[in-house]
Amino acid sequence: MTVPTSALVIPDLLRARAGALPDQDAINVRGQRSITYAEWDARSNAVARGLLARVGGGRGVRVGLLFGGDDWIEYAVAYLGVLKAGATAVHVNDNLPVEELERRFAQCSVAGVVHGAAQPWPHREDRWSARTVELEDADASPVDAEVLPEDIADVLYTSGTTGPAKPFTNPHGNQTYGRGSAALGALTNPAPLLAPMPLGTTSSATTVAVLATTTPSPLIVCSPDDPEEIARLIAEHRCGTVILTPWTAIRLMGIDPTARHDLTSITSVGNASAPMPPRTARQLLAAMPDAVISSAYAQSEAVPAIIMGTVDPDRHLVVGRAGRGTEVVVVDEQGEPVAPGELGEIWLRSQAPKRLYLDSELNALVHAGGWTRTRDRGRMSADGEVTLFDRAVDVITVGGVPVSSLEVEAAAYEHPGVREAAAVAVPDPVLGQSVAVVAALAEGTEPHELIDFLAQRLPPHSTPTAVHRMDELPRGGTGKVLKFALRAALADAQPLTPAARPAVR
Repeated sequence: MTVPTSALVIPDLLRARAGALPDQDAINVRGQRSITYAEWDARSNAVARGLLARVGGGRGVRVGLLFGGDDWIEYAVAYLGVLKAGATAVHVNDNLPVEELERRFAQCSVAGVVHGAAQPWPHREDRWSARTVELEDADASPVDAEVLPEDIADVLYTSGTTGPAKPFTNPHGNQTYGRGSAALGALTNPAPLLAPMPLGTTSSATTVAVLATTTPSPLIVCSPDDPEEIARLIAEHRCGTVILTPWTAIRLMGIDPTARHDLTSITSVGNASAPMPPRTARQLLAAMPDAVISSAYAQSEAVPAIIMGTVDPDRHLVVGRAGRGTEVVVVDEQGEPVAPGELGEIWLRSQAPKRLYLDSELNALVHAGGWTRTRDRGRMSADGEVTLFDRAVDVITVGGVPVSSLEVEAAAYEHPGVREAAAVAVPDPVLGQSVAVVAALAEGTEPHELIDFLAQRLPPHSTPTAVHRMDELPRGGTGKVLKFALRAALADAQPLTPAARPAVR
C-alpha cells in the first residue's frame, strides 16, 4: 500500500539528469528558447554560490521568487540555486497586487527576493533583491551545502478559492517521494509533453522540480492564457501529452482549435485542479480521438497522496482510486469511516514528509493521525472507487437537502450559450439557501433560458432560482473561480431572473 520515502532531495533529480543527459533540453519555452540539463545544473550551482556568499548560510533562509510571463529559464535556475544552497523558495506570481506580495513576503519572513527582468523589486535595508544573473557566481562548480529530505524546499500557497491564500511548507522528501533510480531514466518518449502553467505557483514549482527532472518526454512550457498558442504548439511539435486544468481546457475548446490546428498527436491529457465539465471532456476527445483524459485528485496539503482515474464524461465526478502509496478513507463528522456509498469527508494519507501550514492552529484542524482532511465531500464504493460530491464550503443546502455546485455547473456548461458558470448558495427565507448561478453568457443567450434549460436537467431542489450575468468570473492564479467572492457579492442581491421556488425532494 505504501512506497518507501525517497532519500533524495530535489537537486539530486537535476544532477542525475545532467549526468545522464547533459545536452538534452530540460525546459523548452514556447518552442523558442531552451536550457539543457548541463546548463541548468551549472547555472544553478553558480546561483547557489552567489546566494551563500550573500547570506552566509542557506538552511532556514527563505528567498522569494518573483517571476512571470515566459521567464521560465531564469525562474528554474534561481529555484534550483536556492535549493542547492539549502535555502527555501517562496513562490509568487507577478500578477499578484503589490499589497499581496508584501503580505506574503512578510508572512514568510523572506530575507531577499530573486526576480525577473520585467519584475523589478525594491531593495530594502531588511530585504535584498536581485535578478538571477546578478546572483550567479563565476564559479559554477557544485556547492558543499547539506540538504536533507526533511528540509523545507518551498513555501507554497493554496489557491485562495475559499478566502485569502494560505502558506504551507513543502519538504524535499515530499517532492521526491517514490522517485528512486527508476524514475530518473532516459527520455523514452520522443513526443513532447506540453505544460501550460502560470509561473510562481504550486504548479510551476512541481513542473520545474519534478516534471522537468523526471518526465520521459521533452518538456515544453507556455502560458495557460493563450489557447491559440497551446493549439499551435501541440500541432507544430506533435505533442503526445498535454496537461490542462479545466479552465484552460474550456478556453482551448472555446476557440474551435481544430479549424486551424491538428491536435490528433495527443494520446494523453492530464486533467488537474478540478473536475472537467462533461461537455469540455467530450470536445477534447473529439479533437484528440486517440487521447485518454487522466484525472488526478489531490489537495495541495495532502500531496503526494493522490487519487487517480480516467475522465468519463458520463461519470464526470468519479475521480478514481487511491494512487500508489496513497491511503483514502471517507469519514463522518466524528472521523469514523462511513459505509460504502455514504456521503462523508474525504481524507488522504501517505508516508511522505508532510506539507504543513505556517499556522499551527490550522495544522491541527487539517491534519490528524497522519491523515489530511481534504474538506471535500464524497463517496467511496466497496471496491475503493471515489466519487467527489463538492467542496464542503461550496455545498448548497436547500431545505436540508445537500446540492452539489459541481453538478449544477456541469449541467450549465451543457448549454451552448454558457462560456463560464459557477453555482453558489444565496440566502432563502424559507429553505435557508437556494441555488444561484453566475454565468458569462454568449450574446443572445438570456438568463431565463438557462434557468429553463437547467429545470429540464436537474431535480427541483438543484434548479437555480436566479442566473446572474457577469462578463468574467473572478478567478485565482490557478484559474479556479473565487466562489467566496461571488457569495459575498450576491448575499444581498435580488434575483435577476424570477423563477418559481423549487420543490424539495
